[in-house]
Amino acid sequence: MTTHSYLVHGLQLDISAEDSVLAALLARLGRFPAGTDARLPQLRFEFCQTSNPGHPSAARPIGASRSVLDLELGEVTYYDKTEQFYMDCGDQGRALGDLKAGRVRVSYLETNSDSDWFLSHVCFTMPLAELLKRHGLYMVHAAGLAVAGKGLLIAGQSGAGKTTLTLSLVRAGFDFLADDTVFLTAAHGDNGLRVLAFPDEIDVTAHTASFFPEIQKLIGKSAFAACPKQPVCATRVYGVTPCWECVPAVLLFPQASRSRTSKVTPMLKSEALLQLICNVVLTELRSSQAHLDALAALVRSCRCYHLQTGRDFDTLPKLLRTLLKRAG
Repeated sequence: MTTHSYLVHGLQLDISAEDSVLAALLARLGRFPAGTDARLPQLRFEFCQTSNPGHPSAARPIGASRSVLDLELGEVTYYDKTEQFYMDCGDQGRALGDLKAGRVRVSYLETNSDSDWFLSHVCFTMPLAELLKRHGLYMVHAAGLAVAGKGLLIAGQSGAGKTTLTLSLVRAGFDFLADDTVFLTAAHGDNGLRVLAFPDEIDVTAHTASFFPEIQKLIGKSAFAACPKQPVCATRVYGVTPCWECVPAVLLFPQASRSRTSKVTPMLKSEALLQLICNVVLTELRSSQAHLDALAALVRSCRCYHLQTGRDFDTLPKLLRTLLKRAG
C-alpha cells in the first residue's frame, strides 16, 4: 500500500491504497498540488482489500442510524451520536467515515478486479463531500467555467447536456473549473462567496465526442464498444490551466433539445434553489444547514436561467459570454 497527498483548497488530503486505485484517483486529483505541509488540517482515506465478504475493516457501526441518501446500488446511513457516515454497496465496496476525526476507510473484495472506477468515484466522492463540508466547503453537482473571474455554473441531472456544453465552452476559451463537481466557500457571506474548482477528468459519451473532432480522434470510435463513457482530461486536450476559483455570476440549468438554435429564458430564484437542494445530505445538523445556506447565497448572487440547448455550439459561447457580462 502506498500513500499520496494532495493539497485541496487549504486542506491536506492523504490517500493510502493499492497502485491501481491510486492511479484511478490520480486521474481525478492530479491537477491539485501535492500536499507536503503536515501543519494543515488533514483528511485521510484508506482503501483496504479484503477476502472477507463481511468487510471487517469497514464494518457497520453499532447503534442507531438513519438513512440520508437513496442509492440504487446500496445504502447510505448516518450515526448522529458518533458522527459516522456509512456506505454499503455490497461487493462493490463499503465506506466508513469518522467525520469528526476526518478519516474514511473504504473496504473492497480482492476478487472484484473491476472496482477501481467505483472506488475512486462513488466510494470516494460522497465521503469526501461530507468531510469537506465540515471545513466550510460545500459541494454542488455542476460544471464550472469562468470569464474574467466571473463564474458560470451549469447544474442539472445526468443527461442534461452539461458535458457537451462544458467542452464547447472550454474550446471557445472559457476558463475551466470542473465538469461535474464544484465547491462553494462562504466564509464572508454573500459578498465573499466563491466557487472552488474540482478539475476532474470528464467522462465523455460517443454522442458527445461526435461534436468534437479533437476528442473523437484522441479516443477513437472503437473505445466506446468496451465502455459507454471514456475519460478525457480537458486541461490537457485544450492546453489550459485550471481556474481555481471565481465569483459566481450565472446559474444555468440546461436541457438538451432537438432545435438547431439554443434558447435562454429567465428562471425564478426559488425554482433554482429547489433544483439545488438535492446537493445537501442531511447528516450533521450544523454543517448541513451551512450547506443549505451556501446554496441560498449562491442563488441570491447569481442570475438564473433555463437553457434549451440546440446544436449551435459554435455560437452558443458568445451568447453565454453576454449573460456573464450582464451579470456584472
